[in-house]
Amino acid sequence: MKNYITNLSLAGILGLVFTSCGGKDDEAADSISVNGSDTMLQVGLAWAEAYKTVKPDIPVSVNGEGSGTGIKALINGTVQIAHSSRAIKDSEAASIKEKHGKDPVAHIVGYDGIAVFVHPDNPVKKISLPQLKAVWGEGGAIENWKDLGGTDAEIKRAGRSNSSGTYAFYKKTVLGKDADGKGVEFKLGTGSMPGSTAVVELCMTTPSAMGYSGMSYKTDKVAWLAVSKEDGAEAYEPSIENVSAGNYPIARPLYIYTVGEPEGIVKEYIDWVKTGGQDALQKEGFVPLAK
Repeated sequence: MKNYITNLSLAGILGLVFTSCGGKDDEAADSISVNGSDTMLQVGLAWAEAYKTVKPDIPVSVNGEGSGTGIKALINGTVQIAHSSRAIKDSEAASIKEKHGKDPVAHIVGYDGIAVFVHPDNPVKKISLPQLKAVWGEGGAIENWKDLGGTDAEIKRAGRSNSSGTYAFYKKTVLGKDADGKGVEFKLGTGSMPGSTAVVELCMTTPSAMGYSGMSYKTDKVAWLAVSKEDGAEAYEPSIENVSAGNYPIARPLYIYTVGEPEGIVKEYIDWVKTGGQDALQKEGFVPLAK
């Protein structure tokens, strides 16, 4: 995929105003609209609430309808910010360029691990990336928990919809490509859950379930598996420490996308997200930017 503009410095990654949104220009905008990643919904709401103490006259509205939906809203000009748990697609970037005459700009605001959730009574405690591919990928041989050292029960796979950034990243990272270089598809019969909470709730209540979702959705009523890069290698849980150290193999950046370089109130907001908003990000279970 092409490298679209990504700002990593504190000054360069600051916010975004997008002149096409709602017919407002940069100077006239008096609120910020956000849509996108379900994974980032809770931290987005936490940011919006905390920002009231910073700029009480600039309300921030946040929806979490999926990364693809958020980017589509950015293309259509109905939001100034798209949250995304995956990198933008070439086709999406081309649509932004065609409609607005500007390239999308990616702002990395934190990091996340995609956890593999299971029922708390499941005796299986770890899994490798090759085993995960065999569980989830079309043509994979693993269908039963006994193949992973567990009980004799068919694995009930709880995935996400194809508009989800988590779906796209998990597919790319875990399923990968086949011998011909083509992307491996999910197995038929994989459940398409409406959000991260639904994945976790199914794993809480279904002994044979396996689901994937952002690690911030972990509760004490669900378990997760430690994951290794290869069979027989050391497996790591998706903790803040392991993601920060690069040990957990299913980790990713979290993005804010804007149309062109941000300006005005949105620039100020993103600047705050990358500094004052990092405490809220960590409290929600994500990995903050390095200081």
